[in-house]
Amino acid sequence: MINDELRHIVTEFVVEMLNDPRCESILLDAGEDAILDSDLPVLYLDVVGKRCGCTLNIVGGEYSVGIRDRDTDETITTVKGREAWGLRELLVEIKTRLWEDE
Repeated sequence: MINDELRHIVTEFVVEMLNDPRCESILLDAGEDAILDSDLPVLYLDVVGKRCGCTLNIVGGEYSVGIRDRDTDETITTVKGREAWGLRELLVEIKTRLWEDE
């Protein structure tokens, strides 16, 4: 399982997205990192709103987030980090981006 601090933050975000009618799609996958052929815990989350989408990957204790334009599928922002507070702030920004211009 991923880092306890990160897991708690992601769980809150997923629950919020599941309860938000503006969230058009959510995909969550968790397991072990097959790409790196290791037993590192991994979490993959993809959320789509009207104008953009967000992909969150957590491998071990590190995360990366990509925000993309929904129509063109072009990446708008990519952020990487390790700190739980950074992920919390980033998810607030993602929610803002997902629902802007509505």
